[in-house]
Amino acid sequence: VSFADADPNTVRQTAREPVAGHASPATDHAPAWVFSGPPVPPPPKPATRTIADTLDRGDSIYLSLKRHRVSDQQLALLDQALRTVFNPAKVKPEDYYTITLDTNDVVLHFRYTPRRQPDQPVDIKLRDSSLVGRQLNLPLDRRTETLSVNIADNLSNAISQAGEGDALSTMLFDGIFGAVIDFQLDPRRGDRLGIVFEKLYMDDKFVRYGHVLLASYQGQQVSKVGIRYPDAEGHEDYYDSKGESLGRMFMLKPLSINRITSRFNRKRFHPILKKRVPHLGTDYGAPSGTKVWTTARGRVTYAGRKGGYGNLVEVTHANGYRTRYAHLSKILVRNGQRVKQQQVVGKIGATGRATGPHLHYEIIKDGRHINPQSVNKGATGQPLA
Repeated sequence: VSFADADPNTVRQTAREPVAGHASPATDHAPAWVFSGPPVPPPPKPATRTIADTLDRGDSIYLSLKRHRVSDQQLALLDQALRTVFNPAKVKPEDYYTITLDTNDVVLHFRYTPRRQPDQPVDIKLRDSSLVGRQLNLPLDRRTETLSVNIADNLSNAISQAGEGDALSTMLFDGIFGAVIDFQLDPRRGDRLGIVFEKLYMDDKFVRYGHVLLASYQGQQVSKVGIRYPDAEGHEDYYDSKGESLGRMFMLKPLSINRITSRFNRKRFHPILKKRVPHLGTDYGAPSGTKVWTTARGRVTYAGRKGGYGNLVEVTHANGYRTRYAHLSKILVRNGQRVKQQQVVGKIGATGRATGPHLHYEIIKDGRHINPQSVNKGATGQPLA
């Protein structure tokens, strides 16, 4: 093949071979060729395909992957591996995932990330023809910060206006000061709160709060200081400046919501019966389904339906105490079960004699009802050993 006589303006030309029996004249030039290289193959199919998606409200991992045409066989294998490390029923809106499949639509890799805990994704990989799952714990950047606020109307609003979230308020209300400060009755305008606390970040994005290292509430009705002290086994508690624990036998409330709709009153006018009937407990208004916890450790001595109480849980405690949690939509403990302080025993509802979703909470001491809000009056904490 000669490239010398090729027309320089020709882009591509096909040489024609002479027909058999017809020789070309001696004066004919050799056929013109332009080398164009080997045929260009079509672009190869990618060896894998990756899908990324975010779960919507009411969504599930299964439904989302089904929309992306992942086969039922692969979904079954993925579900089997997932359940070894994670309960798929606990997915939340805005959780997200990525999945990689090969050209045969076999799952090679799946990672599911809870939006609220991005440092704890679930990772599933294909190994030796089997999908294997594990829970990861990715490192977080721990930063210590301080906050000081004055109360104008309530502490939760003061913390929010300072740029911090409700989760920090909950740590103070239900954890550190949950047995020593009644945040319905005690706060006054001008009270002050100072805290030293941790914030956890991933890639410079705030993930959640870490430990509260110190909290100081200086008020007109009550003043308390809580200093975090973890023991040798890693269990933490908070102690005041005298080295006495802020923990008490009872928490002051049985749920995370502070809205009291009816207080303990031996002469209350009943809204349904239309007559004066002693109200021997405290009512908390909250949405149906709100979690209810026991205020002290003990043993469940009743869990079921009981007249006007509706669905009722009763817990017996040391020193002659009993607590009752009434009008529940759902009971989450059984009769005879041992429970810890702040263990969830049910969910708020409107069963029994109730005008709407709320919790009726009672404390009984030696057979006599007492005001739940005064149960810790005069009590002191255990000293630091």
